[in-house]
Amino acid sequence: MKRLKRPVRKEKRSTRSGATRHPNRLRDRDGNSSIRRRRHPKTELEAAIQRFVDLYDFAPIAYVSFDRAGRIEEANLVATELLGEPRDRLIGRPFAFYVGDLDLFLRHLLYCRTSQQQVETELELKPRKGVRIPALLCSRPITSMTRNGALLYQTAIMDLSERKRAEEALRAKEAELEAVINRTPFMLTRCSRDLRYRFVSQAYADMLGRAPDEIAGKPIVEIMGEEGLKTISPHIEKVLKGQHAEYETEVSFRGVGAPCLRCVYTPDRDSNGNVIGWFASIVDVTEWKRAEYRLAVNLAVTKILAESPALSDAVPRILQTICETLRWELGDFWTLEPKAKVLRCLEIWECRAGSLPKFKAICRERTFALGIGLPGRVWSSLKPAWVPDVTKDNNFPRASIAASEGLHGGFAFPIFFRKHFLAVMEFFSREIREPDEELLRMFASIGSQIGQFMERKRAEEALQQSKELLEVRVREGTRELRVANTELRNEIERRKGLEGEILAVSDREQQRLGQELHDGVCQHLTAVAFMARSVALRLKNHRVIDVTDIEKIAQLVNDAAGDMRNLSRALHRIEDDMVAAQLYRIAREAVINANKHSHAREIVVRLERSRGGMVLHVTDDGVGFLNGTEPRQGLGFHIMNYRAQVMGGRLEIESPKRGGTRVSCYLPNKALQSRKKENAGSGLPGKIANALAALI
Repeated sequence: MKRLKRPVRKEKRSTRSGATRHPNRLRDRDGNSSIRRRRHPKTELEAAIQRFVDLYDFAPIAYVSFDRAGRIEEANLVATELLGEPRDRLIGRPFAFYVGDLDLFLRHLLYCRTSQQQVETELELKPRKGVRIPALLCSRPITSMTRNGALLYQTAIMDLSERKRAEEALRAKEAELEAVINRTPFMLTRCSRDLRYRFVSQAYADMLGRAPDEIAGKPIVEIMGEEGLKTISPHIEKVLKGQHAEYETEVSFRGVGAPCLRCVYTPDRDSNGNVIGWFASIVDVTEWKRAEYRLAVNLAVTKILAESPALSDAVPRILQTICETLRWELGDFWTLEPKAKVLRCLEIWECRAGSLPKFKAICRERTFALGIGLPGRVWSSLKPAWVPDVTKDNNFPRASIAASEGLHGGFAFPIFFRKHFLAVMEFFSREIREPDEELLRMFASIGSQIGQFMERKRAEEALQQSKELLEVRVREGTRELRVANTELRNEIERRKGLEGEILAVSDREQQRLGQELHDGVCQHLTAVAFMARSVALRLKNHRVIDVTDIEKIAQLVNDAAGDMRNLSRALHRIEDDMVAAQLYRIAREAVINANKHSHAREIVVRLERSRGGMVLHVTDDGVGFLNGTEPRQGLGFHIMNYRAQVMGGRLEIESPKRGGTRVSCYLPNKALQSRKKENAGSGLPGKIANALAALI
């Protein structure tokens, strides 16, 4: 209350206890004598009364006394200043004249009449000048000795203007603080040592789906439940010891779930420094954590795909990473069987081994067609699918097994490459989980990455197979080249030998021809020359010529001509049939191969003629060759096949059931007739038979 300056007294005062003058009467006309009389009391009683009057008159609080009708009987200086009227105008006037709400004052007056205790009423005063003043009336009944024991109500009037302004400022601050608390994203609570909520912010109440008034005053265990309280109990114990506590974890709330919260606990102390509870600043970081988990899964899957050598190595690691990071109980992998057009489970991973035996067994046994079950739905739509509770889903054939083993939430996403479906990954939880669109979008991208990995690995496997096949063929080609090179060198050596033999034969033939010319034709011609000269001399000498000599000359000339014809025939190429020669060479090559490679004890060469043509068979009883393979790699086969094609025929090599090898050359009639004119009268079958006989 604001202290008022002590005013200078200008009027005579008297006491309520029986002085010569009533204290509220008008001043004496002789003011100086009144002041002199007050300043110089004659008795101790008057001095005491004067002191009481001074205390009353100069009290820092306004005092008035009014009777049962509410008329003012007494008023001190502060009251005159508060009501804005001099004392002589206040005395005898109803106090209701200065009250803003008459009903409140009349009710106050009624309470004063009916009660022997102090009566308090808060109302507004309306001074003669200025604005209304909020005030508190505190009235107590007293007995006035100057009014023959009349009952008065001595009332203290306390100016509440300062307090109202302070309260208004406090309310403004409280409103501002409440706005700050309720509009900030973090949550605030105040709790007591007996584990009850004393205050919760609007954000905290919104998280629980309740009003703040429904939470304040209730036990923490009633709101959270036993599991949630057990989670935060270590931190509560720490803060109640006066220590600062900070943590981040998932906290279970009854009927809400388990959001991930970042909490800071600060001790709440009383004026003596004793810990009476704690303040909690809480931030819901569930979405942040989910984003972190999604990013961690994405990075982990990318790393696994980059490091894994094959799909069989990558799939179990991906299932494990997703289940452990995002807290799913089981994950499985379904692949497409193109021929059967069904999905079959290839891999299963569970967090706790052996906890879901029936569900794992049904997954390995079942197959799903297009549109059937969760995998079939994903296959049909090529989009991720989420089922909050699979036990209540109409298109989930494994619902009864899932319910018996406590599985509820589930989702699956497709694995594809360029809109070509490859597989499905499926995950299950023991909790009922609402769809997470961000998670589904992320797994749609992951499915594409896994599809690219699968396609890349398939391409790498195909490339590796092609590489291995090429290496095999290169090795086989190299081996064939070595064999061909060896055969070619052998053939070259053989032909060099034949060339040497041919040159030797040519030299011998030249020597023989020279000897025959010298010994035959030359001798005959020399004899003819001698006999011709003898006949010429006889004719010159006109001698008689013997006819026998002329006949001898003619005979010698004929003999020389015959010798020359024989020599001329020997120098020209012998006309031979090509078909017979080619068949001879084919038979010769087959016999050489049978003798060289098959270790045969018997080789049968047979030439047959049928309506369709002529057939040459060379059969041996050697080792033969494996079924399903053909000895077409050797140089001999290619030479024989070439000779058969030159004649217009075909060559076949087979291994009979009884063993060995049979080489057959089929020569149709058309090929034989093409050479009929050239070889007319040559006796083709006879020549071939003679050639083969010579071979044998």
